[in-house]
Amino acid sequence: MSPATPRIGRLGLLLAALTLLSACGGGGDDTTTLPTSISPSDTDASDAARLELNYLQDLSNDTLPGVLAGQNTGHGDQILNSSGTVGYAPLIDTLATETGERPAVVGLDYEYDRIFTPAQLANANQALIAHWQAGGLVTINWSPNNPWWNDESDLENDYGGGDLTRTYGGDMSLVDLADLVDEGSDIHTVWRRKLDRIATALQELQDAGVVVLWRPMQEMNGSWFWWGISTQSSSSGCQAYKQVWRDMFDYFTQQKGLHNLLWVYSPNRGPLTTDESYGIASVSWCYPGTHYVDVVAGTRYDDSLSIDDYQSYLQFGKPLGMGEYGPTLAGTAATAGSFDTRQYASVLAQYPAIAYWVSWHDWNNADGSREHQALVSNQHVTELLQDSAVLTQSEVDMSAATLE
Repeated sequence: MSPATPRIGRLGLLLAALTLLSACGGGGDDTTTLPTSISPSDTDASDAARLELNYLQDLSNDTLPGVLAGQNTGHGDQILNSSGTVGYAPLIDTLATETGERPAVVGLDYEYDRIFTPAQLANANQALIAHWQAGGLVTINWSPNNPWWNDESDLENDYGGGDLTRTYGGDMSLVDLADLVDEGSDIHTVWRRKLDRIATALQELQDAGVVVLWRPMQEMNGSWFWWGISTQSSSSGCQAYKQVWRDMFDYFTQQKGLHNLLWVYSPNRGPLTTDESYGIASVSWCYPGTHYVDVVAGTRYDDSLSIDDYQSYLQFGKPLGMGEYGPTLAGTAATAGSFDTRQYASVLAQYPAIAYWVSWHDWNNADGSREHQALVSNQHVTELLQDSAVLTQSEVDMSAATLE
């Protein structure tokens, strides 16, 4: 295992690294045609964001070896839980105690389970800042509650819930994604209220120097979230979702001055057959465009850990990750906590352009069973995190990144 790179040293090396020119090509799989260096979609992106993006690009190119291990820790201030299925302490600190290592990437969803107040998100941010300052990377997911069903006018008494992210959570006939970006609509005002709350939390991270792999409104090519395929026909080209993404991008970067974000496009796996009637479109269906995306990181839950859309992901020409990645949902291994985590290393060796993956947290099912998705809840995690091909928090070293 390589020694830890202190945060002070890493930032000092950043300034020197920014003066380097790209001098070498990428290695790895012959089908990987990613450029050796890459510019962020935000032309005013911070130096730290530029460096991290090129670090991920070098990992995708195999210019730098290894894949970054990641772990989601729940939603909002649940990251502060000291025990249970979510929280930094039970999912990350416990790993450190058992294995001597922490995952390189820590993840959090800013919503989903409930609409968290600015104060709750500020508290959650402290754990993210600490992970960053210790040398790790940060990814934030945003699964927004449906603004037609909760307008955020009274978060103390009506703070929503996970059902409000789903298509079954309310009257879907109210939902028209195009209205979110229509300045003349009432729902546009509600949507801006949501974006303002989230932007405040992201600004706190920017003030602390944290770069965020920003993964909003994921799995848009599926039928289960209110922003997905259920609100648009597969023949429409997903124009409304693209407009919402681009509007958020412009609002955050131009009006809110957020330049610490790397924008992560995260589709669900594509259809396994040509028949999309069951509610899954191709991974490219809602792609907002190369000028609005920095990283492509799909989702996949299958005991094989196969990435059936890998070749399609390569075509985007962006650094690649897996935004959610783990064993079959409700499968035998996930239910028992018996999944062999060493598979992450062995299987991802077949997909050399994957720069990082994020394992999800555990949760309790209505039938009393527990879904074991967290690394710490499954088998052979010490061998996984000590595998030379798997990069942990102590091994993140962006000083060697190739820059323009």
